[in-house]
Amino acid sequence: MVEFETSAQPWLTLGHGWAVYVGPVEPGRQHRHQAAQLAWCSRGTLTLEGAWGVLDTPGHFLPAGIAHRLVASQPVRMVFLDPTMLARVPSWSRTSVAALTTLHADLLEDELDRWQQGHRVSSDPVCSTPPAEDPRWAAVLRWLESMLDGRVRVEDAATAVGLSSSRFMHWFSQVSGLTFRTYVRWLRLQRAVRTLSDGASLTEAAHLASFADSAHLTRTFVATFGVRPATLRGARIVCVDHSQPPLTPRGLALVEIP
Repeated sequence: MVEFETSAQPWLTLGHGWAVYVGPVEPGRQHRHQAAQLAWCSRGTLTLEGAWGVLDTPGHFLPAGIAHRLVASQPVRMVFLDPTMLARVPSWSRTSVAALTTLHADLLEDELDRWQQGHRVSSDPVCSTPPAEDPRWAAVLRWLESMLDGRVRVEDAATAVGLSSSRFMHWFSQVSGLTFRTYVRWLRLQRAVRTLSDGASLTEAAHLASFADSAHLTRTFVATFGVRPATLRGARIVCVDHSQPPLTPRGLALVEIP
């Protein structure tokens, strides 16, 4: 098994709708993000703080939009998944925090190891199929990708798929699990990280991702991830074009936390 701790350099791989991060986490403030989070440690426990109290387990699954704080004394493995990738996994709740066992962490560590070595992790078609097989979802994603450079309005997005604004907002929340505005902010953050990985400055990344300025990007980043963008400084960042995540939560029976 690859010992990721032997390298001091954290790494982040960012795909379309997913990301994998391995490295240390700063003791940040409480935050919430627009992606479901699967996190674990290869050894010991990971502390997750939130409305439920303090959870000390080998790892956890955290749905999108839940305020939390993460504390770890060793490098952490984190997989961020767009909520739509979990929309057709009935065994996974999108509303409750769930704990991972040591066995779960070992299985995920093995998948991460295989992926790192270039082996193809068996795909899970459930996670790669668009929600409800609705062609409007693919149309909305294409429209958003083309419009992120400028102003993105609900009215225009609704028109692009032939719905009224009110019906569109209801449909979008049902399909994605997020509000339209929240999802757009998530896409802009992904674009900003991709731009930073190409060597852009914070100011350039803010501009190219349509944030008002670098301060606006920093505030949004902190509110989403609990740390400043400078956390990624020195990290090895790789951006890929696939929409299929390398690690998926298939087959894990989790213990939900009230």
